[in-house]
Amino acid sequence: MAGPVMSFLQRQTIRDVLSGDGLKARLIRGGIGSAGIQATNRVLALALGIVLARTLGPDGYGVYAYAFAVMSLLMVAAEAGVPTLLMREVAASLGREEWGLMRGTLRRAGQFVALAAIAVALTGLAVLWAVGDRLSPEMFYTMALMLLVLPFAAGTKTVAHALMGLHRVVLGQGVNMLLQPALVVTFVWVAFLLWPALRQPHYAMAAQLLAAAIVLVVGLLILRRLTPQEVRTAPPVYRSREWLRSALPFMLIGGAGIINNQTDIIMLGWFTGPEEVGIYRVAVQGAALVAFSLQVVNAVVAPQFSRLYAQGDMARLQRLVTQSARLVLLAALPVALAFILAGGVLVSWVFGAAFAAAHAPLAILAVGQLVNAGFGSVGFLLNMTGHESIVARILWQTAALNMLLNTAMIPLYGMNGAAMATAISLAVWNTRLYRQARMSLGIVSTAIGIRTA
Repeated sequence: MAGPVMSFLQRQTIRDVLSGDGLKARLIRGGIGSAGIQATNRVLALALGIVLARTLGPDGYGVYAYAFAVMSLLMVAAEAGVPTLLMREVAASLGREEWGLMRGTLRRAGQFVALAAIAVALTGLAVLWAVGDRLSPEMFYTMALMLLVLPFAAGTKTVAHALMGLHRVVLGQGVNMLLQPALVVTFVWVAFLLWPALRQPHYAMAAQLLAAAIVLVVGLLILRRLTPQEVRTAPPVYRSREWLRSALPFMLIGGAGIINNQTDIIMLGWFTGPEEVGIYRVAVQGAALVAFSLQVVNAVVAPQFSRLYAQGDMARLQRLVTQSARLVLLAALPVALAFILAGGVLVSWVFGAAFAAAHAPLAILAVGQLVNAGFGSVGFLLNMTGHESIVARILWQTAALNMLLNTAMIPLYGMNGAAMATAISLAVWNTRLYRQARMSLGIVSTAIGIRTA
């Protein structure tokens, strides 16, 4: 699903493209570089999932996955929409050479995220202490370490977006999406291999904490080195109230995206237990591979959507939308069929026999992701053509539907119910965006390129 970053990129890309073909080529290269980073990030996430699943088992992996899902949700409050706003403001200040404003923006963003993240972490620790006697020791220590990770993770994301605002998009994404997961995989693999007694979910979360601290320090050093010299000497200029007002929409959009992505795991853990969460998490990771081609294609075609729309070339835009959707569906179809027909065998082979029960939710989620792939890059299409407010509204409506479906279906069908709720929400989300693209742009986003009701 497209995020608030696209609303910024939509405006910035149009300005860049209209200024020259050299910048157009740079946009394409940046898109390909971003796609490569996303691909590597997905591989690292899968590698970490395999290591944790095989060493922790369904119950331990479920504890870890549940804590990580809660952290993703808390990150909405911890970052409060600031990273995306910071990227936009830094890029604008750089373009206008307003060095004092850039310095003030960087300083206030760092201060606000630090205060917000620490406040969320301390509040979470207080709540955890109050309910600690109801939790298993594994869950208690894993959740406590997760709350310590939170400020570092929020800080790293803020630094990464500041680098992207300085037109270091690939470097910023690399710090956040490559360096940290690579360190976590390394720490976990070495520790669990050399010291089997450490094969507990809270030690895996401790690896996240160590990696997050290292990456934040590295990111700050890189940002300091790449910040223009003029910024360091200019008197800071602050627009704190304006920035806070502007950050709220980004927080709302980001929050809806996180709710859609994490509701099933959090509610499954609430209604069932860690073992089902661990098995279901494996299904989620597998199903994500079905739509992986969509993520890669999005990063490459998104600037081109903006360019063609700015030029008013709707015929070529339609061809690009259809061709990219067909490419995505062609890549997604064999992966989905493999998971639907032989998911149990594949899961047992990769993650271990204890996770064979993931086949049913994996097949359901694979169908949902196949539908997602078949609708093409419709979210990015709308965001890159100035319709991000509509996307945000539909995103929140879908998030509400997702929560309702999970509430109704998990008590009845367990992890299969969570999978069905997610698949239905994906189908509704894509259908509504498809209709909006057809009405607003006259563009058919599906792979078959045929108008439907």
